[in-house]
Amino acid sequence: MSRISVMGESLVDVVGETAHPGGSPLNVAVGLARLGHDVQFYTEFGQDTYGTQIAEHLDQAGVHVVEGSVTERSTSVAQVEMDEHSNAHYTFDIHQQIPAVPADDSSELVHTGSIAAWIEPSGQGIVDAFQNASESSLRSYDPNLRPDLVEDRNSALQRIELLMTLSHVVKLSDVDGQWLYPGMEPWEVLEHVASLGPALAVMTQGGDGCLALSSGRRFDVAASPTNLVDTIGAGDAFMSGLLFGVLAKPELAQALRNGVTAESEDVEEALRHALTSAALTVAQAGANPPWIEDFSLAINN
Repeated sequence: MSRISVMGESLVDVVGETAHPGGSPLNVAVGLARLGHDVQFYTEFGQDTYGTQIAEHLDQAGVHVVEGSVTERSTSVAQVEMDEHSNAHYTFDIHQQIPAVPADDSSELVHTGSIAAWIEPSGQGIVDAFQNASESSLRSYDPNLRPDLVEDRNSALQRIELLMTLSHVVKLSDVDGQWLYPGMEPWEVLEHVASLGPALAVMTQGGDGCLALSSGRRFDVAASPTNLVDTIGAGDAFMSGLLFGVLAKPELAQALRNGVTAESEDVEEALRHALTSAALTVAQAGANPPWIEDFSLAINN
C-alpha cells in the first residue's frame, strides 16, 4: 500500500435524472483507493444533496477527504449527454478551491488533473504543490481537457505544459492531443510532451488501446476486451490502473522519478494494468472503477 495525495475537482455527473459522483481527480482517487492504496483527497464539494452523495461515495471507497474540502458552497455539476455511440459529452457548472497540500515526503505519489488544475483559485495551489513536492514523491498529471470551459486557450496551454514539465508521468487522450496540438500526429504529440520532461508520456485511444513513450522507446498496446455500456470515467480508470501498475513495481517508479530508463517489460505491464482497469469500467454505467478483487481476477486471466 502506498500513501497517495490526489488534488482536484469533485462533482456529480448528471445523466438524465440520475447523478453519479465524478470529476476526473475524484475518479482517480476512488480508483486508487479501491485498488488498495491510502489516498488523501484535496478537493471541494458542498454539504448539499450532491455533496452528501459524493462524501458517501468517497467513504465507501476508503478515500480520506482532507480537512477543508467540504465547504458551504454548492457542489459542482457536470450535465452529461450520451451520443449514439455511447460516448459522453459534458456541460459544466464548476468551482474549486482546494486545501493546501503539505510540502513533505509523506506521499509516495502526488496526482492531479483536469479542470481544477487550470482554473483559479485551485490551479495555482496545484502548481505550488507540484513545485514544492518532495523529491521522493512521484508526480503524475492528466490534462483531461474540457474545451468548453477554456476562456483563454494560450493561458490554458501554458498552465497545462507547466504541469507536464513538473510531472514524471503524463497521460492524455487522443482528443486532448488534437486540441492541444492541432496538426500533430499522435507520436508527435507524445514526443513533444516527453520533451517537456515526463519520463513516461501516454496517450489513450479509446477502443484502439494506448500509445506510450519512455526513454525514447515506443509502446503500442491494444485495448482489453470488454462489453461497452458507456465511456464515463474510462480515462480516469485507465489513469488509476496505470499508477497502480507503476507503484506495483518499485524499480519502475524509481526509474520514472529519477528520469532513467525503466525495463520495457515493466512499462508494458503497467500499460496493460491501465487498459484492464478501463475495460472493467466501461462495462458498467457511470464512473465505476474496479475493486482490487475484480481487477486482480481480470489481470490474471
